[in-house]
Order: sequence, then C-alpha cells, then structure tokens
Amino acid sequence: MYNLHWLYQRIHSRAGVEFSTYYCTVVMSEALFTMQGDLAPNDRLPQSVVRLFEGQIVGAESVAVGPRGQLVMLDRYNHLYEAWPDTAAPGGYKLNTQPLAKLGAGRPLGYHFDHEGNLIVCDSLKGLIKYGYTSGAITLVATHVSDTSPLDPGSEITYANDLAIASDGTIYFTSCTDIVPPLNQLGFYDTYRAWFLGLVQGLPKGLLLKFDPKTHETHVIAKGFYYANGVALSPDEEYIVMAETDRLRAHKIWVKGPQAGKVELLIDHLPGVPDGVDAAVDGKFWISLVAPAPPFKSAVLTRFIHNPAVRAVYAWLPPKSRPGLRAWGAVVKVNGDGYITDFLVDVAGRAVSTISAVSEEPAGPGRGTRLFLGNLVGAYVSYVDLP
Repeated sequence: MYNLHWLYQRIHSRAGVEFSTYYCTVVMSEALFTMQGDLAPNDRLPQSVVRLFEGQIVGAESVAVGPRGQLVMLDRYNHLYEAWPDTAAPGGYKLNTQPLAKLGAGRPLGYHFDHEGNLIVCDSLKGLIKYGYTSGAITLVATHVSDTSPLDPGSEITYANDLAIASDGTIYFTSCTDIVPPLNQLGFYDTYRAWFLGLVQGLPKGLLLKFDPKTHETHVIAKGFYYANGVALSPDEEYIVMAETDRLRAHKIWVKGPQAGKVELLIDHLPGVPDGVDAAVDGKFWISLVAPAPPFKSAVLTRFIHNPAVRAVYAWLPPKSRPGLRAWGAVVKVNGDGYITDFLVDVAGRAVSTISAVSEEPAGPGRGTRLFLGNLVGAYVSYVDLP
C-alpha cells in the first residue's frame, strides 16, 4: 500500500517541511518539558494502581463502564470482554474470559455507551460503528464524510480514533491521519505503524468530525491537525477538548454558541505524548500521556527531524529496529482554561505504563472516585482510587 518512494515524496511536500520547521524551532526548545512545579514527579500512581486481568486482555485502549456497572473492554483483535464487580476476585472484578462478541476485522480504540445502551466504537479500520448490546447487531454508523459537508465532502474516514457523545446523541469523533493501519504479522491492525508513517510524512491530516443522529450525516468541523486523537465534551457541551498528539498539545474547539468553529490552544508543551482525553467528574479533563516526551537533545532525533531521507528510511526499518515506547505511565488533569490541577505519573513504568484513556466513576458515598485506565499495548488494564 505504501512504499518508500511514496513516503519520500510526501515528506518533501510543503507541509512536511513546515512540520520539520515546527519541531526544530518550537518543540525542541530547551525550555520545554521541565518536570517541576505542577508536573513534579510523584509516587501516587505506582503506590496505588491496581492491575486487572493480566495476560488475559491485550491492547484494550479504553475501559467503558456499562449501565449495570460492568467493565467493557475491546482488545486489539476486536474481541469484546466484560468484567463484573466481585469482591472475591483479584482487584475486585471478575473477567468473563469468553468474549461476548467479535466486532469483525478492525482495531477498536475509543468507545463509549450512548444513551440507549449501545456501545459506540471508533474502529481505526472501519470508521464509526455501533454494537447493539441487546441485539448483538453491529452497524456501520459512519465510514465516509457526507457530500453535504463544507469540508472534505465525500472523503473516506481512514483512521477513526476517539469519540464523545452529546446529550442529544450527536457524536463527535476524530480521524488521526489519512494512512490506514495495516494488518501486521501478529494478526491485528497496527495503529502504531500507521501513526509512525504519519509522523515521518509530516502532513496535518487529522480531523474532528460530527455525526448527526437526526440526519445521519457526518461533517468535518475542524481539520489540519498533526494526528488528531482523544476528545471530550465540556460540561455545557459548547466545546470539545482534543489532543493533537504529534505536537504534544491539546485544543479547545467550539462546537456550539457564538464561537462555534473557533479553535483555541488549550495547553501546549505537555511532558508526554497525549493520547486519550476524557471528561472528569468535576467538569475538568484527563489527558492520558501514553509515553514521555521524546529526547529532543538527541543527535539521532535531530537528524530524523531535519532529513527527509532519514525519516523515510526509519519508516521501513524492521519492527525490532524501530524506536518503541519507553515504559512510563502518566495522566494529567486540566481545567477548561488549560491550567493543570492534578498529575499522576509512574516515571519508570513499573506499576503501569502506556496509559491511553481514562474513565472516571464515583466510587461510592464519601469514597472519592475511581479512574479506570486503558492500555494501548499492555496485557492488562488498571484502576486507581482518588480521594
């Protein structure tokens, strides 16, 4: 599907040059990523995190809490698993090791229950899909942008990633890039590979889209992002917070009211690579940092960013020779003005790593909240209780 010549041409495009310039002049600034102040390392996460279902579920990027309190997870092979509260089980949840369903070929990433009890899934291969929990039916909700969209009409949705569902059923979701995740030798669709190809080509192909349940139309409402990723709605549903992974930042994108269509920078220079964005119970936002910020003083990375030929060659190295994700686990909490209000980190990644999404639920009267943590590549999910 993609060859070296194709990638090299795209890297030499104007957008690719702009991407390189951005990284060399802004992201590589020595002033960035100082782990101090609000971002000072702490041991709250490694001391309190509880792993669940180790070795039984691999690559469940998200954890959804169902209407009856069950945990719902989709693994990297698109198998749907349930786990139920059980005080006698390790960690307090018992996993049904037999998958409830398989949602066909694809790689599920973000998913949430809608107000009718259906599971709405961003499948990086198929687009936006719906799993009917009572019927077991799998429905394709959105695979293409509608012809009526003012932006990119009729285009294919190539890499659906995360979603947020409004009270009226409107679904806001992202498409990361125009590169479709390929099927790898392990039998799953490799979103890391597609992300890496998108990174080296350096084109801003990320989209924020909206599916209208009344008209069944899908429109692009914002575009031009370097890997559009996690999304969450504000409490008043007037704006979306969206992660732009490759620029290590998050945006506030207005979807209602007099500012509808306006894109504002919410927070920049994050200390890690942002993945999921999820609503907190207090109206703020959790941003999952799936890996630490790259070592920007590295001579190898500098050559990678500056030289299109080096970037093209990197893309086609064997998997074992390509750079991987360093072990680390972190989530940062921000308010609607972009101020950091909490930070949990496992710097060594020994207790938990590659956190890709957060689902926060009340733990009970006077017991604080529980954060369920999805895991992009690990063979477990986890949770941590907060006061």
